[in-house]
Amino acid sequence: MVAALAAMLTTVVAAVPVIALWAWNGDRSPQAQGARSVRTAKGTPPATRDPIGDRRTADPCALLRPAALGRFGRTELDPDYGNFDRCDVLVTPPSDPVVDVKVDLDLDPPPEQAKPARTTGVVAVVEEPVESHACDRTLIIDGVTDMTITVTAKRDDDGRTPLCPIADAATAEAVRTLNRGPLARRSPGPHAESLAQEDACTLLPARALETVPGIDAADPDRGYGGWGCEWGSTTSDLWLDLWFDRGEPPDAAGGTATRLNGLPAFVRPEAEGEETCLVEVVHRTYPAGRGRTAETLRLLVGGSRPPDPLCRMATRLAGFATAELTRA
Repeated sequence: MVAALAAMLTTVVAAVPVIALWAWNGDRSPQAQGARSVRTAKGTPPATRDPIGDRRTADPCALLRPAALGRFGRTELDPDYGNFDRCDVLVTPPSDPVVDVKVDLDLDPPPEQAKPARTTGVVAVVEEPVESHACDRTLIIDGVTDMTITVTAKRDDDGRTPLCPIADAATAEAVRTLNRGPLARRSPGPHAESLAQEDACTLLPARALETVPGIDAADPDRGYGGWGCEWGSTTSDLWLDLWFDRGEPPDAAGGTATRLNGLPAFVRPEAEGEETCLVEVVHRTYPAGRGRTAETLRLLVGGSRPPDPLCRMATRLAGFATAELTRA
């Protein structure tokens, strides 16, 4: 009888189908993710379920390796451009315009309907529609539901060098890095006076946001790392966007120079299109590369208003934000 029972159990176990443990499906709940044992393409468990770790200290430049793009031309790493959630490698192909290869850490959930072109280990790659001057790849990390990573190869001018092979080479390097385990931390960390230490959503208190009619102060849209913040009006099409940036020190071209709480500022009507006004405030400058880089606070107001009232609102709001910065 014992032998018969053992035989029955063996038959039942053998009848259970083998379940594929790695499947890209719609169930991304913490419970489902925790119950699933994800494995890499070689069958070995990844070093961590969330290779990004702390969002503010993760180094986006760890996802880019200039040598991996060397076959396309001369390469140069630029870690001090744009917001703090990105890193760039400039690729200069022979006799062709510069291609900017950019990695962005995005505080966006994975696209629900997108079908990955390929999956390697814990990373799925979505190929975005090709544009004339840009090629994008979106990286989705299994089990990570609050962010994605975008790899972009773009250029400002027409050129002969295909962009998608460059984007794919950068993507392959980023995928390998993510599958190896925890992403490296920023080293050295941000300067004590850097805007990277700030949270953009806290720079405009509710009384400041009353400058824009109908703005919902209780419902900000917080960007990655807190380095950007957006608000919208509940009574009109007015909106407000505040974010940090790095680049060449700005000047008054296309606008008007002023000072806000002792900081140089530039007011630019329609800088980001019609019915917008941008105020750019220089927080600090520091040596980087072959010159100096400026950290700036950018505040953009938009909506169905003429440029003058939009610029008055933007300037007033930037005044509140810089007051918070200089008070710290």
